[in-house]
Amino acid sequence: TLPVTSTDEAGNVSDPASTVVTDATAPTTPTVNPVTSEDKTITGKAEPNSTVTVTFPDGTTATGTADEDGNYVVDIPTNVDLKGGETLPVTATDEAGNESQPSSTVVTDTTAPIVKEINDQTKEVNTPIDEIKIEADDGAGHTVTNSVSGLPAGVTFDENTNTISGSPTIVGTYPVTVTTTDAEGNATETKFTITV
Repeated sequence: TLPVTSTDEAGNVSDPASTVVTDATAPTTPTVNPVTSEDKTITGKAEPNSTVTVTFPDGTTATGTADEDGNYVVDIPTNVDLKGGETLPVTATDEAGNESQPSSTVVTDTTAPIVKEINDQTKEVNTPIDEIKIEADDGAGHTVTNSVSGLPAGVTFDENTNTISGSPTIVGTYPVTVTTTDAEGNATETKFTITV
């Protein structure tokens, strides 16, 4: 509050009036620490005591308050399922209601692919195994690649169809590992055994 008076040529001073200075300055744009698809919170720095708002792709918003040092934590709502690749705008609003320019962060996919369980098999030598179809999903609809190790002689993996088939030609117990990798390099190993 600023008191204001006026004085005439004779030196007479008026009663003081006052005016209140309004804060019209927007906070600085908040910073955002890296966010992954496995995170439960979003953190960063903003103007101390400001309210930080994060907007998610489905329109859901979540807020947190920056502490005296400007550190904030915003909980990711349980109904928000981040896959990776989403852009999240973040703004800060001060106590006077001024909103900052938005900053943003892109969510990094750190979630390993989900692979359907593969059952063990026992077959006679030179008898075809039950064809195995590798069913995998990275959760975001993106392509995954599969590699297979440990197959017995006579049994092969077709990477074009993601199937394992053939007739084992040597008696033995064969631990097989399927490695499924998404575009970001997240991998899942699926193990099963072929007994001949």
